[in-house]
This record gives sequence, structure tokens and C-alpha cells, in this order.
Amino acid sequence: MEDEKEDSKVIPTECAIKVFKTTLNEFKNRDKYIKDDFRFKDRFSKLNPRKIIRMWAEKEMHNLTRMQRAGIPCPTVVLLKKHILVMSFIGHDQVPAPKLKEVKLSSEEMKEAYYQTLHLMQQLYNECTLVHADLSEYNMLWHAGKVWLIDVSQSVEPTHPHGLEFLFRDCRNVSQFFQKGGVKEALGERELFNAVSGLNISADNEADFLAEIEALEKMNEDHVQKNGRKAASFLKDDGGLPVLYDE
Repeated sequence: MEDEKEDSKVIPTECAIKVFKTTLNEFKNRDKYIKDDFRFKDRFSKLNPRKIIRMWAEKEMHNLTRMQRAGIPCPTVVLLKKHILVMSFIGHDQVPAPKLKEVKLSSEEMKEAYYQTLHLMQQLYNECTLVHADLSEYNMLWHAGKVWLIDVSQSVEPTHPHGLEFLFRDCRNVSQFFQKGGVKEALGERELFNAVSGLNISADNEADFLAEIEALEKMNEDHVQKNGRKAASFLKDDGGLPVLYDE
């Protein structure tokens, strides 16, 4: 960084280094998160697997930067070099902050963690125009009395062809974790989905709920194909187009 005189950025006292690598099988399972992401779609088809892995690192960097700007607790990007991402370390004295799955919280702390998570999901969706797409107790950390979000290389915009399905899956994971953890106030997965997205789907059962989600995705995909990639018809109640985030 000193050699490149990179904006005289302050390097954190402790850093985390994430090296992106994958097997061919993992690669095939994960490409759906990037090949339909309009931010990377045009480049995806022209790249070989090695360069696509670099794109994964770049995607995580962009998503973290977006989250950082919104004030969401997450690692700060220090440097991206090919398929290696250097970030601030969430923890202290080389001891990483525990995952929500691992930490023992009091009932009051658990309740606080739930409301923080709900707010973070709403911020992610409304302020960052992102869906985590792999949110669970395994990639939320508890540090300094706060929930921190990590692992966002797969995160997509709600206009992704499967963006709302990914959000529903996130809501299911979060809802089940906090309900099992004894948080009486924790919303069910369908109520949580509506609370995060503001879509207010009113289906009586999960099958109908998912059918409505898929119908919205199809409607949006058709709309995008006719009107351009940033036209997400379901994201605003007034029928106008959303103001999506520019990097």
C-alpha cells in the first residue's frame, strides 16, 4: 500500500485476510449469485474460472463498501489484490469475535441481538439495495454489544432473478434461530420477510407465499428486459422506479 501511495488509507491494527478459492463443484453451485447480478453479468460470460474467483473477491469488496457507507457494522475493506481481500479484523488481540451460533447471550442480550438483526436486514435492503443471500447465525458476529455482518460475496440486489427467494431463506434462518433462542418477539419467516421488504404479501401458507414471491420475480424480470436492468417495479409502492445505488 505504501508503494502504491493508496489514498494514505489508515491500516487497522489487526487485519483479516480472506483468500478466495474454490473447487469446480463449488464453483458451479455458486455461479448463480454472480452470473445474474447485473453489476457483473456482462463480464461473467467472458471470464475463465480463475478470473471469476477474482470477481467474487471484488463483489465482496463492493458489497462491504456499500454496507460501510450505510453504517452497518461489518469489516472495513483495506485492500483488494487479485483474489485476496484484506479487511479490518472483528475481534481483539487475535481472538475473533464469536459467531451468534457460538456465543452464550443472556435473554436480554438475545432480544437485543434480534432487534439489531431486524434493523440490519432492513438497512441492507432499503439503504444498500442488497439481500445478504446467506444470512444465518454462522455469519453474524457478536462484538462490543453489537451484531456484525460478514461474508457478503454472494449478496445480490433485490432485482436479481432469485433475490426475493434468497431474502425469504435469510428470513427463515434468522426467524428460526431467534425463536429457538427464546426470543418471544421474533417474527415468523413470512412476517419478517414483509417487515424487511415492505411488500406485505398476505398468503395464508408458505407454498402460496413462495408462489407470490416467484410471481413478483418473474414480473420484475420481464420488466427489466423491457425497460432496462434497474427497473424494479415491485420496489416502490407508488409504481415509480426505485433509485438504486450507484457505486
